[in-house]
Amino acid sequence: MNIAYLISAHTDAPQLARLILALHADAEFFIHIDKKSDIRPFKEAITAKNVHFIENRIDVRWGTLIEVEYQMALIRAAVQHPRHFDRIFFLSGMDYPLWSNGHITRWMEEQGDRETLQGICMDTDYIQGQQRELYTLSRPLFRLFSNQWNQRLSILCRKALGAVGYRKRLSFGIGIDTWHLYKGSAWWCISEELARYVLETYQQCPEVKQYFRDSFGQAETVIQTIAFNSPKWAPKCMLTEGPYPGLDALTPLHFIIYEPVIKVMEASDFPTLMASGKMFARKFRSGISDEVVALIDGHRHMD
Repeated sequence: MNIAYLISAHTDAPQLARLILALHADAEFFIHIDKKSDIRPFKEAITAKNVHFIENRIDVRWGTLIEVEYQMALIRAAVQHPRHFDRIFFLSGMDYPLWSNGHITRWMEEQGDRETLQGICMDTDYIQGQQRELYTLSRPLFRLFSNQWNQRLSILCRKALGAVGYRKRLSFGIGIDTWHLYKGSAWWCISEELARYVLETYQQCPEVKQYFRDSFGQAETVIQTIAFNSPKWAPKCMLTEGPYPGLDALTPLHFIIYEPVIKVMEASDFPTLMASGKMFARKFRSGISDEVVALIDGHRHMD
């Protein structure tokens, strides 16, 4: 089983190093370090030949189409690698596996042609209230000044457009077809074939970038929208129907605790982590999560 792990990180090189060390030693790791961060501590902490720090580093800005740029940069690095991958995971540097590598391998072997990419269609009557508002408000992206001033301009424009009643549609045209907006999470596991399709569609269909340039949470919607609007790939992905269930319920592989931001795991969280049944959890931080990581490692050795 050939595996690629795509990992985004911006801080805590020791945590990223222990994440990589915990995973399959025969996998290939493709790492994106936020351009704002000093890459030297990461390269000093991680020197294995199967770890590839991609050169196309993005100055990441959360909640903008720029996030998708680093997702696509990582996918591009993986599909251009000489090795063909059966499965490609997308992780954060602050994740950690709860399953043993053997358990993860057995799970992959059982998947057949199923894709672990979950999504919900936002263009339905079930999606109302705040969730609908988030995705119908236009959020223009500016790159004229500093990040701080660009963000302020974006917020001002969003409020002004909202005040005059402008709303984005939750669908858009691709040629003669109508595509609907789908949302999931930024953590998934897919085949190389689906990864190639996502990358090629993003590169070759200007309508995708046009629609998402002023959208919300693109890192959680662009890939899902491309996959779920494909007659070939949609049946293989994980469709959630009905009312919006929350991001944690749309994240099939990761256990997350929101309170209201994502909680940093500690030793007291160990029983909850083990009871979750999830493959990964986030987030873990050096100096805070060391004890719970040791407990997890003990469990993984017996898995």
